[in-house]
Amino acid sequence: MNNNVHNEQPGRYSRREIFRRFLAGSMASALTVIAGRSIAEDKPRENMQIDKGESVLGVDPTPEQMQRHLLAANEVARQTMHQGHHPFAAILIAADNETVLMTQGNINTVNHAESTLARLAAEKYTAEFLWGCTLYTTVEPCAMCAGTQYWANIGRLVYGMSERQLLDFTGANSENPTMDIPSRYVFAHSQKSIKVWGPVESVLEPIAKLHQYFWNK
Repeated sequence: MNNNVHNEQPGRYSRREIFRRFLAGSMASALTVIAGRSIAEDKPRENMQIDKGESVLGVDPTPEQMQRHLLAANEVARQTMHQGHHPFAAILIAADNETVLMTQGNINTVNHAESTLARLAAEKYTAEFLWGCTLYTTVEPCAMCAGTQYWANIGRLVYGMSERQLLDFTGANSENPTMDIPSRYVFAHSQKSIKVWGPVESVLEPIAKLHQYFWNK
């Protein structure tokens, strides 16, 4: 488990740059919805307390918060499955460990839930803001998704089922040739101390049931 605290402060943006990124993020989200490629859901930020002089990273989520957000992500995965996609989903939670900023289901083999969410989040929020956020995902991110989280500067990761456990369900299925590269391995070979929790035993059963149904049908 990687519990090291990141000692570097992400770069600050000028007001002009923040406004540019906000507009870019809004446009990206709008185009994605119009194209029918995403089921991302952006939550309003009007009530967000972004800066009160506290640490950007904030405090770590509790086990109860981890379980609750992972179960919520699994419901998004269930909806994604009913829409004809693979049952994977991710949720972005703010530094207060409660505010849901975005939800995202799997789209296709190159637009996974985690990588799509991380890209949209990087367009919408600053790197400093995202460093205090947590990415929750039903299944451990693959190397592509872990890399996208890294570049988006999302400081925490909580996943329900490991990639190795997923492999037991998918096997050699051509629709999902599952990798076996732990996200901790990816982050350990990077320059940021992203915190990782997972797998989370308390949510394995409902997540496993969804994948057992999907891959064995």
